Amino acid sequence: MKDKVANLIKTLGLGLNELVFDFEIDGVKFNSIEWLPEEDRVLLHIFEDDEIDYHCDFEGIDIDKQIKVYKIISAFIN
Repeated sequence: MKDKVANLIKTLGLGLNELVFDFEIDGVKFNSIEWLPEEDRVLLHIFEDDEIDYHCDFEGIDIDKQIKVYKIISAFIN
């Protein structure tokens, strides 16, 4: 699932590795999703204030939430 999401980020990012938009997964509000090609990781970010950035590894969330993230992002293509 990570590779599918990374491909969507690459496609929609038009050269950027991060999509900045607010989305919610099971009551948790995220502010961006980023693909780190050098580490081959996808991170979900929560920004608080200007200097605080919490993130979680996409592969660290359960598959149901991964699928929800994929569906949210893929909706931008359709």
